[in-house]
Amino acid sequence: MFLTAACALSLDTKCILIVNRMNASAIEFSKKNGNFSEINLLDNFDQRFSSLLVWFRWNRISSLSLFLKKNRLQHSTICVSQGRIESGNVGVIAGKLARLNVISYIPMVHSHVEMGSGKFSGVMKGLLCSILYKLPDSFITISNEVAIELRGNCKAEIKVVENFAQQRDLEHIKEPPALLDDKEYYKLILPGRLLNKQKGQLDLVKALKIVSEKTSQKIVCYIVGDGPDKDLINTEIYKLCLNQNIFMLGNRSDLLSIMYECDLVVLPSIFEGVPLVLLEAAILGKDIIASDIIGFKEYLSGNDVFSPSNPDSLADKIISKLQKPTIRAVYSKSLQYLISRNEKLFTDDFRKALSALSSGLFIEENK
Repeated sequence: MFLTAACALSLDTKCILIVNRMNASAIEFSKKNGNFSEINLLDNFDQRFSSLLVWFRWNRISSLSLFLKKNRLQHSTICVSQGRIESGNVGVIAGKLARLNVISYIPMVHSHVEMGSGKFSGVMKGLLCSILYKLPDSFITISNEVAIELRGNCKAEIKVVENFAQQRDLEHIKEPPALLDDKEYYKLILPGRLLNKQKGQLDLVKALKIVSEKTSQKIVCYIVGDGPDKDLINTEIYKLCLNQNIFMLGNRSDLLSIMYECDLVVLPSIFEGVPLVLLEAAILGKDIIASDIIGFKEYLSGNDVFSPSNPDSLADKIISKLQKPTIRAVYSKSLQYLISRNEKLFTDDFRKALSALSSGLFIEENK
C-alpha cells in the first residue's frame, strides 16, 4: 500500500525513495510505477530485535542522516513505512537528527503479549517500543480502530487512510488442487504467509482435527502461501493424520480462482492490520470467519469471529458453518465501504493526509 501511494505521488511531486537494497520486488515496482527523482538503496540488516538494536546502528543512522540533511531544502518531510513500530526506525531516527518532519505510516499496533511474547519479555519489549512511539511527529494508519490503539501509545496527530483491493479477473485454474471439483466436500481455504506466530495456521490444523472428531461431514482445506513455517505446519498435518484433508499449495497465481470455488475463507491470525485477503474474499462474496482481533472484528459480525489462538473456538465456528451454510455472505457497512474503494481514492486520501501533516514530501521505505 505504501509503495502504491509513494509511486502515485512521485508522478506529480518531486520525491526521493529510500529502500532496502534486498527488497527487489519493491525496487522493481517503484521503477515501473513511479517517477522518483532518486532511488537510494540502503544496506540490508536483520530486523529481529530491532526495537533494541536500532540504538546500536549509529553508523547507518549517521550516514542516512547526512544524506537527509543534504536534501533538506528540497524535502522537509520524511514518510517512513513501518509494518510495526519496531521496523523502519533507522529512517525515523535519522529523520529526527536531520531535523525533518517525520511521518510514520504504520498499519499495525499490537502489544507484544498479543503477538505471542511471554509476560516478562512482552513487558520489556513494550517498554522499548513505548520510546519508539514517541519519535514520529505524526502518523498515518489504516483504520479508526488502529488509530484508537495508536492514540494509547502517543500524543502525535494521526490521520486514517483506509486500504483498497484491486478488482482482478479470475484466472483459469490449470492445475486444480485435490478434491476442488468434488461437490461432496465442504471446502475451506486459508491464504497467507506461512508464519504461524502471526497467521495462526496451526490453530486451523488443530481445529480441523476437532471438527473431524465431531462431524462426519467431508471437509477439505487448502493452505495457500509460502514462508518459514512450511515444515512446521506440514509436520502437524501429518502428526494429526490430516494429510488427506489439508493440502499445502504453496504460492498460487490463481489464488482468487481457488478461493472462489471454496465455501469458507478462514483467517485465524493472532495479529493483523487489515489484510488484503479479507478484502479480496469479500469482493468475491465469500463467507468469511476470522479471529476476534483488530483488523477483522470491525469488519465482520459477531457470528463470524472466534477467539484468537483458540482451536476449540475456531472448531465450533466451523461446525456452526457446516450446520448452517451461508447462502449469501453479509458484511458490515465498513467492509462494504472498504471493498468499494479503488486505487485513486486511496492515493488521493494519502496525498490529503500528507498535505495536512507536512509542508514538503520525502518518501522512505525501509523493509
